[in-house]
Amino acid sequence: MRGAGRAMDAPRERDLQRVRLWALAQALRAHGFAVELAESDPLLVVSGGPGVLVQVRCQVRDDCGGELWFRSANGVMIAPADDARLHEAVVAVKGLAVPDAGA
Repeated sequence: MRGAGRAMDAPRERDLQRVRLWALAQALRAHGFAVELAESDPLLVVSGGPGVLVQVRCQVRDDCGGELWFRSANGVMIAPADDARLHEAVVAVKGLAVPDAGA
């Protein structure tokens, strides 16, 4: 029951957020990005192009049944924070980290 996630206690939810951010960090490292996980907050910082830092959080998205989603610092929802769609998050974060790569 994923919708029951809202009733989950805060420490457990925070642990799940950290695990999902850790998985994203490992995938981005495999693609050559420098990443850092914050100690005190479920936050991932990705070093991209010159002077580009992308901040990614993992938070509950109420309009998606309480699922965990990755979102950028400016509030843009990136992708669901699950193993099946981790590649979507990697592609999206890479696009934010190196915005002119496709130009």
